[in-house]
Amino acid sequence: MKINTKFFGEIDIADDQLILFPYGIYGFENFNRFVLLHDKEYEEENETVFRFLQCIDDENLCFTVMDPDYVEQGYNPKLPENYTKKLGIFDENEAVYLVIALISENLKESTANMQGPIVINSKNMCGAQIILESSEPENTGYKIKHKIFKTSGEPADGEGSGI
Repeated sequence: MKINTKFFGEIDIADDQLILFPYGIYGFENFNRFVLLHDKEYEEENETVFRFLQCIDDENLCFTVMDPDYVEQGYNPKLPENYTKKLGIFDENEAVYLVIALISENLKESTANMQGPIVINSKNMCGAQIILESSEPENTGYKIKHKIFKTSGEPADGEGSGI
């Protein structure tokens, strides 16, 4: 299927790349079909931790996302049980976590939403943005605006596991 994208122009994507968000993403509930994109050529020459969650139905709707392990190594939130059931996640290894990043001109001011991760079931390609329950001990310390970079422009806490 051919789609128009915000950063890559018109591209062709395979059906198995489609990620369905039945409940949308907070603030964008009417948009349900996305694809995860990255610039492979750029990545061959430069280390980057960012990907793009591109809406298939609106080329201007695109989120910069990243593996939360780049910000906080060992990111392992406790998800509400109703969401794991809705997404069909019965094995923790099926869950892929991404966090929405807000990149500032001054890199040290860039943040990631660690409290509202994007969770994708890697088997059925069904996803949701989940607001973590702060009452769960595993979720304390995850902030909406968690600093991504140290002052040097390197990841804040770890090297990440890659996406």
